[in-house]
Amino acid sequence: MTKRLALPIDKVETLAQQHAKRAIAALADVIDDETATPATRISAATAMLQWGYGRPGGKLKAGEGGEQVIRLTWGEE
Repeated sequence: MTKRLALPIDKVETLAQQHAKRAIAALADVIDDETATPATRISAATAMLQWGYGRPGGKLKAGEGGEQVIRLTWGEE
């Protein structure tokens, strides 16, 4: 069974901020893990850079450029 959750971007930001320290630590662990595949390490490094410096093109905020909803899906479809 697949579970779906749709949240407004500001709620997703709040949730992400609550777990930011753990997420950054986990990404750093992956970057330093020499047994991880190069693709996995690059993915973690990219995420870390985006957290630190933002994505190219800037960041949309709630209410700018229309409604933005992020859907989180887990489990089988």
